[in-house]
Amino acid sequence: MRKILLFCIVFFALKSIVFCQILTIEAKLDSNKFLIGDHVKLNLFVTKSKSAKINFPILPDSLAQGVEIVQRNKPDTISKNGDIIKLKQSYLITSFDSGNHTIPPLPFEFLHDTITDTVFTDSILFYVNTLKVDTASKKIYDIKAPFDEPFSLMEILGYVIWGLAGLILIILGIYIYRKFKKKEPLIKIPQKLADPPHIIALRELDALKEKKLWQNNHIKKYHTELTDIIRKYIEARFNIQALEMTSYEIIQALSNEKYISDKNISELRQTLIIADFVKFAKAQPLPDENDLSIRHAYQFVNETKPTEQIVLTTNNNSLEGEQKGGTNA
Repeated sequence: MRKILLFCIVFFALKSIVFCQILTIEAKLDSNKFLIGDHVKLNLFVTKSKSAKINFPILPDSLAQGVEIVQRNKPDTISKNGDIIKLKQSYLITSFDSGNHTIPPLPFEFLHDTITDTVFTDSILFYVNTLKVDTASKKIYDIKAPFDEPFSLMEILGYVIWGLAGLILIILGIYIYRKFKKKEPLIKIPQKLADPPHIIALRELDALKEKKLWQNNHIKKYHTELTDIIRKYIEARFNIQALEMTSYEIIQALSNEKYISDKNISELRQTLIIADFVKFAKAQPLPDENDLSIRHAYQFVNETKPTEQIVLTTNNNSLEGEQKGGTNA
């Protein structure tokens, strides 16, 4: 039993010795003295067997007080010799504090067969020098206070432009909100002035005449459209609800208009009566009666339209008169 125990102890001791012989780690600086703010390389070396797994340390941005890492490089293989591999990882460090500094031991984790352990590098000492100032030739001055520099137009122009743009957007937003609340269009498009009632009526009478409805046996349609034109003209010209009135009511309402002659009313009555007989009694007027109805419509519109003032100048004397249109029939 003692022999077996002694054998095991010797076996593991020899195995550890062999393993230690194929694993070395080292941390080195390119220089142990450098000026404040200079960059120096910190190199980490590992020599190991192919079967051994080792993890380089994950270093913080600050290695020690006053010592900072500027750049990190990935581990790289620098040599191979049979079963032995040499790896290297570099860091670029700097310091802005003068004096002595120490990089503490850096930990490496390794795994060989079933053995897991941590190996540390030696600590590294280095010195940071300051720049020497020749006070005999160069005088040292206190730090100057900031200068008061006046503002220029170009410096504030951007703020002014953005401020105006923001103000315009606010005003535009308020304008759109008010229009939306009142259900009004954002931009009012000027409406084209409507033609006066007599122009519309005469234009529609011309169009009706061109259709030649009664000549093509569309007598009811002809008289319906003719009386509709007259009714719309009366409604727009005299503000009488002619579209909702009977023929008798229209004649009664027009009798009170002093600008309409008895002849105009008589001819209009005849036109409306003929149309009523056609629409409601299916009467068939003679061709002369059909033509006379539209002639009376033309004459009624022309003789009841608003008068135009004509100014005549004769030897510094002005005369005003009224002009009425003639019939288009």
